[in-house]
Amino acid sequence: MQTASALLVGDEPAPDLATTLERTGIALTHVAPGGAVAALSAAVQRGDPPTVCVVAGAGNGTEPLPMIRSLRRSWAGPVLLACPPERLPDVQRQLSYSPMLGPHVTLVEDDGATLAGEIVKAVQSEVRSRQLRATLQRANAALAPAAAVTGSFQRLATAERYLARFLEKSAEAIAGLDGGNRVLYWNEAATRLLGLDAREARGLPAQQLPFWNEDLEGALASLRAGSDHGVIEVHGMGGSRLDVLEVALSAITDDHGGYAGAMLLLRDVSARHRELAQERSRSIAALSVANSRYRHLATLFDRAPGFLAVTRGPDHVFELANRAYLSTFGSRALLDRPMHEAFPELRDQPFLRMRDEVYRTGEPRIGHDVPVRVRVRPGGELVERFLDFVYQPLTGKDGRVWGIFCQGNDVTEQKRMRDQLMAHQNELERLVAERTGELQNAQAALLHAQKLEAVGKLTGGVAHDFNNILQILRANLELLAQEVGNAEGPAKRLDSAMLAVDRGTKLTTQLLAFARRQPLRPEPVDLAVVVRGLDELLRRALGEAVVIDTVVENPLWATLVDRTQMENVLLNLAINARDAMGGTGRLTIELSNVELDRDYAARQEDLAPGQYVMLAVSDTGSGMSPEVLARAVEPFFTTKPEGEGTGLGLSMAYGFMKQSGGHLKIYSEPGKGTAVKLFLPRTLQAPLVQPVHHDDAVRGGSETILVVEDDADVRAVVTAQLGELGYTVLQAPHPEAALAVLQSGARIDLLFTDVIMPSNLRSPELARLASALLPGIGVLFTSGYTQNAIVHAGRLDPGVELLSKPYSRQQLALRVRHVLDRRPDVTPPAPPQRRVLVVEDNDDGRELLCEMIGMLGCHAEGAGSAEEAVGRLGEVDVLLTDVSLPGMSGIELARRAHRDYPRLRIVFASGGTRPEVEFPTAAIRKPFTMAELQEVLADGP
Repeated sequence: MQTASALLVGDEPAPDLATTLERTGIALTHVAPGGAVAALSAAVQRGDPPTVCVVAGAGNGTEPLPMIRSLRRSWAGPVLLACPPERLPDVQRQLSYSPMLGPHVTLVEDDGATLAGEIVKAVQSEVRSRQLRATLQRANAALAPAAAVTGSFQRLATAERYLARFLEKSAEAIAGLDGGNRVLYWNEAATRLLGLDAREARGLPAQQLPFWNEDLEGALASLRAGSDHGVIEVHGMGGSRLDVLEVALSAITDDHGGYAGAMLLLRDVSARHRELAQERSRSIAALSVANSRYRHLATLFDRAPGFLAVTRGPDHVFELANRAYLSTFGSRALLDRPMHEAFPELRDQPFLRMRDEVYRTGEPRIGHDVPVRVRVRPGGELVERFLDFVYQPLTGKDGRVWGIFCQGNDVTEQKRMRDQLMAHQNELERLVAERTGELQNAQAALLHAQKLEAVGKLTGGVAHDFNNILQILRANLELLAQEVGNAEGPAKRLDSAMLAVDRGTKLTTQLLAFARRQPLRPEPVDLAVVVRGLDELLRRALGEAVVIDTVVENPLWATLVDRTQMENVLLNLAINARDAMGGTGRLTIELSNVELDRDYAARQEDLAPGQYVMLAVSDTGSGMSPEVLARAVEPFFTTKPEGEGTGLGLSMAYGFMKQSGGHLKIYSEPGKGTAVKLFLPRTLQAPLVQPVHHDDAVRGGSETILVVEDDADVRAVVTAQLGELGYTVLQAPHPEAALAVLQSGARIDLLFTDVIMPSNLRSPELARLASALLPGIGVLFTSGYTQNAIVHAGRLDPGVELLSKPYSRQQLALRVRHVLDRRPDVTPPAPPQRRVLVVEDNDDGRELLCEMIGMLGCHAEGAGSAEEAVGRLGEVDVLLTDVSLPGMSGIELARRAHRDYPRLRIVFASGGTRPEVEFPTAAIRKPFTMAELQEVLADGP
C-alpha cells in the first residue's frame, strides 16, 4: 500500500508544518512553482503519486487558476489552495468564475496550524476514497461469477457488506454505480442532499435519479470509453430545492483495467452560482455606469465653449479634439495626425513653438492674445485670430512627458474691442472737454424738434382729411369724363380740374412726407422711366466699350422714392461696375417685382416682409472675395488705389435704401462679376408717367409641371405651392434626372427649372432637349441671379421666360399661367365676377365708389357702418373698408372678418398710413384713380 504523502507547491514550508504532518504518518514533499508540473508528472509515472497536492501562497504572487490547470494535465486528485486570510475573498471569487477545474479543489487559510489540519483531513479523505475504489473493484470481481446464479439481488447484498465499512458517515454526498449504471451505493449525505433514501436509491437505474440529464449520460459514456474523471452541472431539477448540482465522476476499473462502475461526488453549488450571478450583475451595472459617465464626460468635452485638445509625442499627434477646436483651426480629420501635417500653416508660429517648448521642458505655459494665422476652410485664405490658452504637460509614472493638454478660447473680438477702446481713449478725453457745448446745442435741437413734431402732427391730420376730399373729386371727375366723352369744352375743363387734383395730391404727399420728418423728397416713381431717362448719360459715362442691357418686367410696380437721389445711386453703381470691368464688359440693369417673405426678411437687418420693386445692376467684372464683400458697404472702404475712389458709393446707396425703407443686397464671386440688388417698397400711388397695369388674377390649372431644382427645401416649397394651385407636379433634383422623366413618355406641359445647378447638363441644353422631345412644352427658368447676368454671353435667347428669386406665390402663379397660356391652342378661362362690400360712412363717397367698382366689372354693395357690414361678410369676396368709421373701426371690422372668413380679401382705403394688422391685407391710398382701384381689386385670390 502506498504511503500517504502531500506535495507542497510554493515557498519553503515552515519546519513545524513538516513535523506535524510526520506525526500523523504523512510525508511532505516541497517543490517550487516552476517545477511543480514536472515533479508531479514524474511521481505519477513512477506509480507513486502524492495523496494530495497543496498550492501554497495562492493569490500572493502565485496565480491559482493557471497553476491548477497546469497540474490537472497529469493530476486528477484533490488540490488544496492555501492563501493568506486577507486574500481569501478575492481567490474565492476567481474560483467561482471557473467551476470546471475538476473535483476536490478546496480553498484553505495559509496560517500554519490550520493548514496542517486541512492537509491531514484531505489526506485521510483521499485514502478512504482510494480504499472505496479498491473495495468496489474487489466487489465487482467477486460478484461477476455469481451474477448468473444469484442475480442482481445477491450482487447488491454482497456490495452492501463491503460498502458498509466505508464513507457511510462522510459529509460529502456520494453515490456509486455499477457497470450497468445502476445505483450500487448511496450514503446518508446523498440522502440529505437529494431527499432520496438509500434503500430507495440502491438498484435504481441511473436514468431514474433526480439529477439525470443528457450531460450526465454523456459523462458516463466518456468514463466507459476510457476517461478517468468528469465534472458536470445540473441546473433546475424539478421538485428540488437545488438550483445547481455539481456532479464529479470518477471511473472504477476492475483488476483487468475494464470499466466496473463509477463513483459520483455530489455537491450543491447553488450558492456559488448565485454569488457568481450577483457578481456578474454588479459588474454589468458598474460597466453601464462607467459607460454612462464616459459618454457624459465625452459630451461635456465635445461641447465645451473653449477649444480643447490632447496630443502625444514630440510631433504632437492628435488623440482628442472638440468641436470648438475644429471651428477655431479648421474642420478637418485630426485624430492620429501630427499637428505639422494637419496644420502646416502653423509652422514657425508662436502657437506651435510654445508647444514644442512645453514638451521639451515639461513646464506648463500660458498664452495671452497670441496671434495665430489659420486656414478655416481647405484652400481658403489665412485668417488672423488671437487666442488665450494653457499648455499643460501630461506625464507618465516615470515622470516623463508623453503628451500635452491644450485648453483655450478665441479672443479675437475681445482684443479688437480692447484695441479700439485704447485707440479711442484720447478721442474720449477730447469729447469730454466739448461736452458742455454739445449739451447746449442738444437743448436747442430738442426745442426745435419738439416744435417740428407739433407742426408735423397738425399737417398730418390736415393731409388725411384733404385726401378724403380729393378722392371724391377725382372719382367724380373720372366718372364725369366718361359721360362727357370727347366734347371739346367740357373735356378741357375736366382736364384742368384733374390737373388741380393732381397738384393737390402732390401737395398732400409733400405734407405727409414732412409729417414723417424725412430728409428725402420722395414721390411716386416708375423706375423704368428713371432708367430710360438716364440711358444717354450712362452711355457717355461708361464709354463705348461697355455694352448696356436693360430688362424691365411689365407691368412694373411703382415705388415712393426721391427721384434725384435714385438717379445718383444708379449712376454711382454703374461707374463702380465700369471700374470693376476695367472699362470693358457688359452692364445689365434689371427691374422686376418681388415679394420678400417673412423668412427672408427675418435674416436681414431692419427689413419688413412684403412687396418690393427690385433694381439690379450686374456686371461681368472681376467680382469680390468674401472678405471684401463683407466690408463692401462700410464707409470709406475701397479697393481702388489711393486717389481714385472715396469708398462712399455703396455706403451712400446703402444709407439711401435704409432711409427709403428699402434693402440692399450684393451677390458677387471672384471672376464671375457682381450683382447689386436694390429693393424699394411698393407704393399704390400712381407714378408721374402712367404705367401699364396687369389685371390678371391668380389662377391655377390642371396641367402637369416638371420642377427641376437641386435645393431640396426650395423644391419642396415650389411643389407644394403648385400643388395647391391644382397642378400635377413631377420633381427632379438635377437635369439628368429631369431628362430621364422627359424621355419616359410622360405628358408634361411645363418645364420649370433652376438655371444654375451642379451638373454636366446645363439648364438651357435641358430646355432644348425638352422642346425636341415634347413639341409645344412651355419652359420657365428661375434663378437667384438677375436676368441676363446669369448667362456668360450676357443675354438670354429670345422668348426665354425667367422668374427671378425670391418670388411670391402670386408671381409664381401668374408667371406659370402666363407661360402655359402662351402655348398654341390654349385659351385662359374668363375670371369670375367679384362681389365687393364697400364700407364707408360718407354717403356720396360710398355711392361713388360702388359705381366705380361696377364700371370695373365687379358687383358692389355699400354699408354705412361696420355694424351694418358684419352680417353681410359671408356673401362677398372682397371687403373694401375705410379705417375711421363711427362705432366699430375699420380695423376692428377687418379683424372680425378675418376671424370668421379667413379666405375673404380685405382692402383698407384711407388717406393716411396703411394700418398694421397681424394678417395679410391690401391698401389703397385716397385719393386714388380708376387704374389703382382696378389693380388692388385684381390682386390676390
